[in-house]
Amino acid sequence: MTTDADIAAPSPPHAVKKGPGRPRSAPENPQQRIERLQVELNLAHEALKIAEQHRAMIVGAVVVRHARANDDFRRQLASILRADIKAKADLAAIADLLN
Repeated sequence: MTTDADIAAPSPPHAVKKGPGRPRSAPENPQQRIERLQVELNLAHEALKIAEQHRAMIVGAVVVRHARANDDFRRQLASILRADIKAKADLAAIADLLN
């Protein structure tokens, strides 16, 4: 038979003393803040550029698909493209849409 004295009470976990915490850094000076914000701005510009390219790719695919299926739309698109695109290399790249 066991008695209460024979069963030891669980001991509380030993408290581990933590270090002094995160080292404190000096507050950023105005030049550091400008540099940090410029990096953030550049990242935001890049993200916007990627989003705009993705959107243009989606819209372009839909427009080309619709132009191939609809002659009236194809003629309107060809007219718009001829009026706006002047570079020979660009015109050559979209030649199939201009006929």
